[in-house]
Parts: sequence; structure tokens; C-alpha cells
Amino acid sequence: MSLVLEEVWNEATSGLPKNVTDEWWTKILQKYSEDGRSYHNIQHLEEKFDQLKTVKQILKNANAVILATFFHYYEYDPKAVDSEEKNSEHFSKFADECGIPNESPLRSAVVDLLHAAATHSTDAHKTDGMYGNEDLHFFLDIDMAVLGSSPEHYSEYIAKVQQEYAFLPETIYRSLRLKVLQSFLQIPNIFASREFREKFESKARANIQKEVDSLKR
Repeated sequence: MSLVLEEVWNEATSGLPKNVTDEWWTKILQKYSEDGRSYHNIQHLEEKFDQLKTVKQILKNANAVILATFFHYYEYDPKAVDSEEKNSEHFSKFADECGIPNESPLRSAVVDLLHAAATHSTDAHKTDGMYGNEDLHFFLDIDMAVLGSSPEHYSEYIAKVQQEYAFLPETIYRSLRLKVLQSFLQIPNIFASREFREKFESKARANIQKEVDSLKR
């Protein structure tokens, strides 16, 4: 069990009914510890919160970004196409049980972030020289930070993601993976915010290009 993650959860949910938030914390731990989660697991969450820490002070609604990060992969099934929608529904159930009104800025912000995760693209990603500084941009960048990690860590990430898609024949997996990676190389910016772009963009493009080359062999 991650004590650091539990502290983050407790801080973000302080003021909400403790019996409800404790019950959902148990559910979150169980979900992220499910069999088959080689990559989208507790370690992945910890890495995301390491990144979130670096920009927390400049977020407009840090608690919304934190809650959206916990629920982003609450339910994860690479065979499904509606995980984002389901996770938004899970958060809404959590909010209902906590008594957070529909019109609450916190609730609407989390739902907006979870819905945006499905497209993972903003004007700041698609426009040369443009930076994004909204919470949405940081939320998406945090999820992509692994692409700009060290070559060793990136290799581990590749292997873990492929394990999650072990149900696919290797040729199909390689073809689908190649398509996704090439789409990253074709957009002007993988990272929307100045902070993440300056730190990770060039490393991410080098890592992705190396993987693309290997998949084409």
C-alpha cells in the first residue's frame, strides 16, 4: 500500500465524509492492483503524482486535477473503448456519495478533465509555438511524461504496455502501436505546457522515434 498516495488522497478529500472517502480509497487500491495491470497500476499512479507535485502550485484547482488523476484509470480495460466514460461515471458516483453538488466547481472540473482524457488533444498540442497553462494541459502532460523519461525507463514502459495487450497477436499490436506513435511524431507538440515541453519534448521524440524504428524492422 502506498502511504504517499494515501496522504495525497486524504488531503484532496479532506472535508468530505471520511467513511465514504475511506471506502473509495480501498476501491482505488483494489482497482489499481488488479491482475493484468502491468503498467496502469499503483506504481504508475505514484509516478504521475511525482510529476503533479512539480506543478501543483500553479494549478488553478489542484484538488480537481488530483481527483481526476486518481479516477483517470480507475477502470482500465485495453479491450474496451468506453473506459473514459465509465471512469467519469465512477467519479460521479463518488461525488454523489460524498454529497458534492452537480453545480460544484470541483465536480464539474473533474468531469471536464476526465472527458478531455479521451481525445488527449488541445489547440496547444496542434499549434506551433503555442503553450497551454490551464489545468487541462497539465493533467494531460502528466499522463504523457513517461514518453520523455530516460531510455531505460522508457524501455520498461514499452514492455509493460505490451504485456497489457498480450491478448493481441504481436503483428497486430505492433501495427496499432506504430500508428499511435507516428501520430505523436506528426503533431507539433506532444506536451502542451511550457514546463513539460521544455523538460520532456525532445527526449520524448527521441524515445518514440527509436521505438518506431524498432517496430518497422
